[in-house]
Amino acid sequence: TIKIYGEKKNMSTIGGMVNKTVMGVITAVIFVLIGVALGPTVIASVADINASALSGIPLANVIVLLGTYLPAFYYLAIVLGGIAMVWAATKSGGK
Repeated sequence: TIKIYGEKKNMSTIGGMVNKTVMGVITAVIFVLIGVALGPTVIASVADINASALSGIPLANVIVLLGTYLPAFYYLAIVLGGIAMVWAATKSGGK
């Protein structure tokens, strides 16, 4: 038995914790890879947003402005989501 977080754990419990952590990290990596692979498709789907396509719509200029920053927001969300998944995997693997 080994003492972790003030509790005695046997080797099978430690193996389960490592297994959960490894699976969580693998899931996070797959999430990031799929997100990056789908990035060009998502960005191309909103590439046609322009002021003439949104004529007569209130706040069209704001929508167009936010659309120009979509690639940065998309990839930022993918990276932050992956980081959050790795963090959650390491935290939940220990319990």
